Amino acid sequence: MREKRLHIAFESGRLSYSENEVDLYNSGINQILSVAAVRGHHLYHFSIEDVYKQKTEAYARASILSLPDSWHGNYLKSHIMLKKIDERPLPLSQIDLCFFRADDVRHTSTPHLNLLRVVQQKGVLFENLEATLSTCDKCELTRRTDVPQPQTFAAHTFKEAMEAVNQLPDREGCFILKDRYGYGCGEQVHRLEFKDPRLKEVINMYLSTYNFIILQEYCPEVKQGDIVVTFFDGELLAPMLRVAKGQEWKTNYSLGAVQIPYTLSSQQEEIARTVQQAFPECRYFSVDMFPSGKVIEVNAFPGGEGLLDLYGISVGNIIMDQMESELLGRIETGTAQIKAASPPAETRWEPLHKHYKPFIQPVEVIDVFSREKYELSVEELIEFRPQSSDFILSIPHSGVLIPTQYEDYFDLNTQSLTEIDLFSDILFEALGGLQVVSRLSPFFVNMNREREGTQKPEVPRHLKNPPTRYITIKDKPILKKDYTPNQIEEILKYYDLYHNLLETLIGQMKKEKGYALLIDGHSMTSLGLGRAYDKGKERDNFVVGTLGDTSAHTRIISSFVEAIRESARAHGLGLTLAKNEPYTGGFITRKHNDPENHVHVIQIEVSMDTYMYEPGDESVVKRYALKQSRVKITQDILRRGISAASQSAERLHFKT
Repeated sequence: MREKRLHIAFESGRLSYSENEVDLYNSGINQILSVAAVRGHHLYHFSIEDVYKQKTEAYARASILSLPDSWHGNYLKSHIMLKKIDERPLPLSQIDLCFFRADDVRHTSTPHLNLLRVVQQKGVLFENLEATLSTCDKCELTRRTDVPQPQTFAAHTFKEAMEAVNQLPDREGCFILKDRYGYGCGEQVHRLEFKDPRLKEVINMYLSTYNFIILQEYCPEVKQGDIVVTFFDGELLAPMLRVAKGQEWKTNYSLGAVQIPYTLSSQQEEIARTVQQAFPECRYFSVDMFPSGKVIEVNAFPGGEGLLDLYGISVGNIIMDQMESELLGRIETGTAQIKAASPPAETRWEPLHKHYKPFIQPVEVIDVFSREKYELSVEELIEFRPQSSDFILSIPHSGVLIPTQYEDYFDLNTQSLTEIDLFSDILFEALGGLQVVSRLSPFFVNMNREREGTQKPEVPRHLKNPPTRYITIKDKPILKKDYTPNQIEEILKYYDLYHNLLETLIGQMKKEKGYALLIDGHSMTSLGLGRAYDKGKERDNFVVGTLGDTSAHTRIISSFVEAIRESARAHGLGLTLAKNEPYTGGFITRKHNDPENHVHVIQIEVSMDTYMYEPGDESVVKRYALKQSRVKITQDILRRGISAASQSAERLHFKT
């Protein structure tokens, strides 16, 4: 038994899939579970349905697992001796290591999924949410790589499915249909016949079952088997060939396939490594391919039994050795860092972290709302928050901080607060996405203005001033004295950092998915106050800015607008929506959109009265307070709009 004991949880849909009391139905996971049990760690199990939040703490209703004192047998299969000895609420913050099988997770909308991020604050989520979702989505492989693959289409509707069927090549009269968000084991993969008289009925059945499906060319070479190439932390562990048993055409080991040692050709290895490098967030990972080099799919948590039987490689020992090396060292020293999850020098977010490196010293800032002073790093002032990878979220105007060296440059009264999109960070940050948030006040540096200002006639008057010369909503300069040229140069470093982060995320998302979707989130006063042309007019609750439907593909815009409108109508509160009135889109929308090259940007403004008691309310007590129930309703409406836009972008840009 080790000197230190880790609290290790295993997440999967069920505690057992067989007659054994504990069996997670994956030989790789079971091997890890067995090694962890024999080494004396505290073991728990829960499913995603067991995760919940109570007040500010995230919990799981967890089963406590233990080996009997008198257990005996093969230690790599000791999981069959494990017993559930108790059940109790387990704070996720107490988990050192959670193995996330995720066979009960489909995509980002799975309830309570983001609560698992609590595990990562102290320990390791293996695989993390990004890795899990990227391998669960069978479209990711096509988005991220150009390696040879069977011809593939994604479908969400019956029309899309039948269009795909008509384009698929006829290989022995068959094609393949899969659950787009399948978790493996072959159960969600089906071979259909083009001439089946019930084909339309069958496709409708699978659509109703899975909601999203993949239709793929059938490759007769599957009769010769497929190759599984397994990696851990970037290292190629071993390849093996799987050949289907008897009349079975699927090559899954769980369906009886025979596993055979295999030597990769240089071309096959190059293809496998290309795919592995396209998924840097994944640690224990396999590439499934035909001997011809066509890649079928990728999987998190490949089985471990074949590697053990054929090569004597125990993934349970390898992975637990590495986890103990990372985590036990951290528990003993109390440090806040662990070894990088992936061996490549450039991790997924390293390109973003590089933008922060020129900023060394912390900055003393004052909160213009509370007048409290803090010392914060630049990472806290221009914050990058990766929550989910299906869209990018820009929140440029919610900041209430300015460096104290500039405190005397402003009259920090209640009127200055009307220049801030107050609490818009609280409103938008719950929506997920790859978030870039400015904590600096927009009247200190405005991220939504052109760097040098502009006099272009097509740009509205309120967008013409540069980032360091703020004009209030009452059309007056806010600075009591001008910045010096040196000060402007220093302040613009924050501005450049903000836009560099956005540009890097756009480039990375486009590389990974084939497109980028950026949502620029703002709030606005409920009454036009001056700078825009609607002075004195009451505004709609939601204003979508699309530069006259040119900042994104019209289908994406339409999906976004209609989902918000329908969701708002469903709540029965009389919430309204307008497009491009009075705001068509600020500089962020203008700078970063490029729909012809698959970069789509939408600005969304929410009137403050929709979710808070804004400045000017009669009640001083209520002023600036959030309307708690309305916040949740507004978030639900926005979430549905973004989800619809994201799904539309996926369907539009999925590459065959």
